[in-house]
Amino acid sequence: MTANDRPDRNDDGAMELPPALRHSRRKVLEFWAAGAAAVSAVPYVKLGASKPSRELAPPSSEKDEFVNQSTPSRYFVRRENGSYEMKWGPAGAAVFGGPAQPYGDTIPNDRSYIHNRAKPPAIDIDTWRLKLTGDALTRPRSFSYADLLAMPRVALRRTLDCGANCASFFPKLPPSGSGGRWLPEGFTQWHFGAVTAAEWAGVRAKDVLAAAGVHGAVEVKFIGLDRISGPGYPGGTAPYSQVVRAEEALKDDTLLVYRMNGTTLPVDHGYPLRVLFSGWSANHMVKWLGEIQVSKRSIPVTGPARNQVLTGPGYPTPVRPTVGPVRSAVEHDPERTLTPGDHTLYGRAWSGSGAIDRVDVTVEKLVRPGEWTTVIPWHEAKLLTTPEPHMWVRFELPWRNVQPGYYRIMTRAKDTAGNIQPRPEDVVWNQHGLVYNGHYPLELIVDPASDMP
Repeated sequence: MTANDRPDRNDDGAMELPPALRHSRRKVLEFWAAGAAAVSAVPYVKLGASKPSRELAPPSSEKDEFVNQSTPSRYFVRRENGSYEMKWGPAGAAVFGGPAQPYGDTIPNDRSYIHNRAKPPAIDIDTWRLKLTGDALTRPRSFSYADLLAMPRVALRRTLDCGANCASFFPKLPPSGSGGRWLPEGFTQWHFGAVTAAEWAGVRAKDVLAAAGVHGAVEVKFIGLDRISGPGYPGGTAPYSQVVRAEEALKDDTLLVYRMNGTTLPVDHGYPLRVLFSGWSANHMVKWLGEIQVSKRSIPVTGPARNQVLTGPGYPTPVRPTVGPVRSAVEHDPERTLTPGDHTLYGRAWSGSGAIDRVDVTVEKLVRPGEWTTVIPWHEAKLLTTPEPHMWVRFELPWRNVQPGYYRIMTRAKDTAGNIQPRPEDVVWNQHGLVYNGHYPLELIVDPASDMP
C-alpha cells in the first residue's frame, strides 16, 4: 500500500467523519486534510539478446524525458521527472478500477519502480565497453557485452529497496524545530513503493576484477554513463557513481547484472549493465555501467552520492548508510473502500540485513477525533513464502467481521539479525529523508455498499 494522492501525513490521529462526508472520497480527503492541522505532529531478451525495446508509450500528455517505458497510472504514481513509484494495490489484492492481479514473489519488469536522475544514455551494444581502470589493477582492460556473457553466470533473487523509500513519512521538521533546515522539497517524496524484487542474473564482480588482475584494492568506484545536471558539478553535469570498500565489491553475491527476471535488463533499469550489492540500499546499484575504477587508496565521492548521508540533530557526524533497513507494508490501494465482512490483510516485509523471520500486525479504529481503539492487538501474521536472505516475504492476517468505520493498520517486521521496525516516534530524523522504517499506519475506510452514491 502507498498513500498515493493523499496529503503528506505527520500526525497520529484522524478526524471522525460526519455522515454528510462519509460517501465522497474527495470530501473525505478534504475533510481529513483540513482537520490534520488540529492534531499534533509525530516525528516520526533471450540470453544473447542485446537490444531491449525502446518504444515510448507515455500514458499521459506530459512526456517524461527521463523514462523510456510506459508508466500507466494503474500501476505507477509519478513523483517527479524520472521517479515512478509502484502502487501497492496491484501488488496485493486488486487494481483500482480493474481486475485482481496479485503479484508473486517478484514484480514484473514493466511494473517495477523507476528512479532515473537523467535521460537513459543511448548505447550501441556493438561498441559499448565496460572499462576497468585504476592502480589496483595489474592488467587494466575493457570487456565487451559478449565477453561478459561468456563468463560464468550467476542468478540471485533479491529485493531492491531505495534508500529514500518512505521518505514522505518523515515530519517536515526535525523534533527540535527547524534550525533553518527543512526536509528538502525537491527530494522525491516516496511512500512505500520505491522497492521491487526480481531474479537478477549476471557475472560476479570479483570474476571481472580478477580478470583485470586486482591486487591491493582499497576502494572501488562504479561509474554510470548517464549525465546528471547539477549546478555544483564540474561542467554542469556528472555521471551517477558510487564508491564502496573493495571487500564489498569482491563478495560472492555482488553481481554485474545484465538480466532481470529472465530477460535482458530493461533500459530504465540499467541496460546493458548495472551493479547489484546484496542487502544494500538501491541507490548503490549504479545503472548503465561504463567504468569500474579500482584503487589502492580512498576514492572521493562525487555527484549525487555526496548528499546520500544521514545528517541532522541526531547525527553530529554525517553517516553514509549502506545496508537497507527492515521494512514492511500492507498491500492495499488507498482509493479502494472496503465493504463490511471478512477480509484478509496481505503484505510484504524485507530487510537488507538478512531474512525476515516474523511480522506482526495491529488494527485500530477511530472512535472520535484523535482517539483510536484497538481492534486487533499486535498479532503474528502467517508468512506465505519461505524466508531467504535479502528477499522479501509475503504475509497474511485474517480480519473477520469488519464493521463500518475508519481504521488504521500497522505492520512490524523482524529479521534474523534481530532488527525490528521501530515506532514512528523512535525513528531518528535526518535532513535527506533516508532509511525511514517506522511502522507507519495505513488508513482505510470500511462502508456498506448500500451507502455508496
